[in-house]
Amino acid sequence: MPRVAKLAHINATQKGYEYWSTLHWIEMNEARKPMDDKRFRQAVMYAIDREFIAKRIMFGMGTVSTGPFHRNTRFHDPNIKQYPYDPKKAIALLDEMGLKPDAKGVRVKLGLIPNPYGEMQRRIAEYTKQSLGKVGIAIDIESTDVGGWTTRMGNWDFDMAYNGVFQYGDPAIGVSRTYVSSNIKKGLAFTNTSQYRNPKVDELFDQAATAATDEERQRLYTEVQKILAEDVPLAWIDDTNYSTFLDKRVHGAITTGLGAVDTYADAWLAAK
Repeated sequence: MPRVAKLAHINATQKGYEYWSTLHWIEMNEARKPMDDKRFRQAVMYAIDREFIAKRIMFGMGTVSTGPFHRNTRFHDPNIKQYPYDPKKAIALLDEMGLKPDAKGVRVKLGLIPNPYGEMQRRIAEYTKQSLGKVGIAIDIESTDVGGWTTRMGNWDFDMAYNGVFQYGDPAIGVSRTYVSSNIKKGLAFTNTSQYRNPKVDELFDQAATAATDEERQRLYTEVQKILAEDVPLAWIDDTNYSTFLDKRVHGAITTGLGAVDTYADAWLAAK
């Protein structure tokens, strides 16, 4: 991508796509131990160098997530609890839980399903396996195709799995569905498949969806982001930075938050 972006006849842009704003995360099945303990989920966050993933595996197509709201999503608040790369903190949390390493240094063995969309996602899963292994979480990568991944996610048939979900511009549309307990629906992917439950989170999302002013919505969504940052129902990895490459003769192609999948109604082609 960096090479193509430098070609003389190409315009590269990351504008558009604000509507989609995919956020990638590691989903943890909270109906299974030890994922039901927030200390374990926090340890996973500390154990992974997300900056390495964004820069060295995604090559700039991702930015480290600051929490449950993609940075392009309305009411995103970056001023919440953060989880910088710190394996020592991860180990301390696992020790606190009583997950002591065996003679081989293994504290727990879990399966991880990669996001089944290309080799980059496979590389991210392999790096995650290496990272978690260093703190005693032994990972078995369980490969599957898109259909198998969707079925297993929907049926809660996983320990940990990579997922990526559109945010759709507003938290009431694309964010709340991942965390509210009313959306725990077995058999349906892209719902609250981690089975996270917090009545206060449910209440805040409901209130924010119908609040009359943006100021009130911001207050409610900031509060819910703070709670989620503490509970870590998911391990947020990266906010995507989708790119579009256009011949410099093309004008008016990227005009909305839908990016390259809009209608091209205003696009036109200049003469050579």
